[in-house]
Amino acid sequence: VYVDDLAVVYSHDDKHSLYRTFLTALEERWKVEDEGELTDLLGIEFTRGDNTVELKQTKYIEKLSNEFFPDGVPPTAQQNKVPCDRDLPAAVNLALIANETPDATLLRKYQSICGALLYASTNTRPDIAFSTGLLCRAMGRPTPELFDRALRVLGYLYRTRYIGLRYEKSSAELEGFSDSDWGVKHSTSGHTFHMGSATISWASKKQPSVALSSCEAEIMAGSEAAKE
Repeated sequence: VYVDDLAVVYSHDDKHSLYRTFLTALEERWKVEDEGELTDLLGIEFTRGDNTVELKQTKYIEKLSNEFFPDGVPPTAQQNKVPCDRDLPAAVNLALIANETPDATLLRKYQSICGALLYASTNTRPDIAFSTGLLCRAMGRPTPELFDRALRVLGYLYRTRYIGLRYEKSSAELEGFSDSDWGVKHSTSGHTFHMGSATISWASKKQPSVALSSCEAEIMAGSEAAKE
C-alpha cells in the first residue's frame, strides 16, 4: 500500500478466496478501481512469465534522462561500463572539506538528481547503490564536478535502462555477501542477499565510526549484513 495505490498478491481468486472477500469489502466501503494484472506501480514496471517476474524502471530512467539531458543523452555519457570512478569517495570528501556555499541553482539540480537516482537504486538498481550513496553525502555541499559525476551515473543508467531484477522459481537457498572499502575517514559497508537468481535485499551505507584497519572495516560490514 502506498497512499491510494494498492498491489494485491494472491494464489487464487475464486469467489470464496480471501482475495475476493478483501476486494468486495473494499468496493463496499470506498470507490476503488481494479486495474487488473499489475504492470506498473510507482514508476516500476512488472513483467510476468510462466515462472518469472521482472522488475524494471526503463520508462522512469528515460523520463529522468530527458529532464537532465534535454538535447539527448550524449554518446560520451553512455560509454562507461561502471557507474563511477574509483576516486569518487575522495572527490566527495574534498567537497565536504571545502565547505563552500553552493550556488542555489546547482544545489537544487544536484539534490533533484541525487533523489531521483536514489529512488532507482533502492527499487531495482543495486548496481548504482554505492555511487548514489556517496553522492548523497554531499547533498548540502555539491560542486560542479560532483554534479557531472551524478550525470555520469545517469548516463550509465540510461545505457543499461533495460536491466532490472528477474525473479525465477528456484529451489536455491538464500545466500548473502558483504564487503567494504577502507576509505577516507568513514568507510562504506555494502551487502547483498540473493534468493535463487535475483537480489532481494541490498545496501551501501557509510560506517558510523572510523575504522583503523581494513579488517575492522570488513568486520563492521559483516556485522551489518548479519543483522539484515
